[in-house]
Amino acid sequence: MTWAVAQGEGPLRHADLIAFLEREIPPALSESWDNCGLQVGSRQYPLRGVLCCLDISAEVIDEARDCGANFIFSHHPLLFKPLARIDLDVFPGNLISRVLAAEMTLFSAHTNLDSVAGGVNDQLARLLGLKNCSPLLPDAGKNCKLVTFVPAAAVDRVAEALFAAGAGKIGRAPYRDCSFRSSGTGTFFPEKGARPRIGEIGKINFVDEIRLETIVRESSLPAVLPALCQAHPYEVPAYDVYPLNSADSSCGAGRVGVLDKPVALKDFALFVKEKLGAAAVRLIGENLKDKVQKIALCGGSGFSLYDAARKSGADLFITGDLKHHDARAVLEAARIPVLDAGHFATERPVLEVCATWCRKLIAAADADIKVAIAAAEPEPWALI
Repeated sequence: MTWAVAQGEGPLRHADLIAFLEREIPPALSESWDNCGLQVGSRQYPLRGVLCCLDISAEVIDEARDCGANFIFSHHPLLFKPLARIDLDVFPGNLISRVLAAEMTLFSAHTNLDSVAGGVNDQLARLLGLKNCSPLLPDAGKNCKLVTFVPAAAVDRVAEALFAAGAGKIGRAPYRDCSFRSSGTGTFFPEKGARPRIGEIGKINFVDEIRLETIVRESSLPAVLPALCQAHPYEVPAYDVYPLNSADSSCGAGRVGVLDKPVALKDFALFVKEKLGAAAVRLIGENLKDKVQKIALCGGSGFSLYDAARKSGADLFITGDLKHHDARAVLEAARIPVLDAGHFATERPVLEVCATWCRKLIAAADADIKVAIAAAEPEPWALI
């Protein structure tokens, strides 16, 4: 399909990339306390280059400037809470000042990137060789079925607009642009004062129509329905929205999957350390399991999912930022062991996915725009 681009001639704008990313990583997947999306900048800036990173820092902003990027796509938001003041001499005001002076935009996808299919946790699971993965806590968001009736000649245009606005995704990628179409005859009688784009006023009109059905996430309806009305050839399009009981089981918190065969716990811990390029990992409960095969994980700081990991039947839970008292509780309860591989190391792999998403839109627009992954943000901890 061709992705919709903001109206007007010229290069892609930041608005185009933001709209695309929010279709791929719906903001509705974010936790209520989170602050995803546009952080600083303008949707009207022309897109000259993209730098993907975990955190916004002075070094990352300098790297973006040096490589010609004016759009920084970070995992962690610069702004979590409303600011009482903006002091340009201290954090975060000093960074905001530099971004605005350079006419850059900061955009963040945080807990929605954790939850979305293909995001932080799926990428971590893939890197560690897990198979048959599913969320530890599936997303509770609901799907709807959208049905509309379109003249046959316009059905492709309408379908493309719906898909570009976020409709048509079923389950895990790459299942997208999904629909069902059946033919029939539509009738309507435009009364005086109507302005039909097809048919005549004052008589019954018969039109060969296609019944177009597709899936829409409930939270995406505010974007999808206006897109339908804009692309549809009728003055007043007819459509139905049916709520469905099923949630999107491919999205949610954490992941659980299996290795091809059982592996000694300590050997797997060393494998994780090497695969993630971590300076060190911390294993809590090394005597709780000799071998592991079913693995639960949550990139970043995810110990809140420990009970869900235990109930899933996992042999090991991988996350980061484990606190002393949480580690002690694991030992005292004699439950499944935990491998603390670090916040940075468990989330850094997703930047390849972020860059790939950005390149997808740029390639579809046939634009010559560079996308890079920040090199100026090492692991914040130094082991001495």
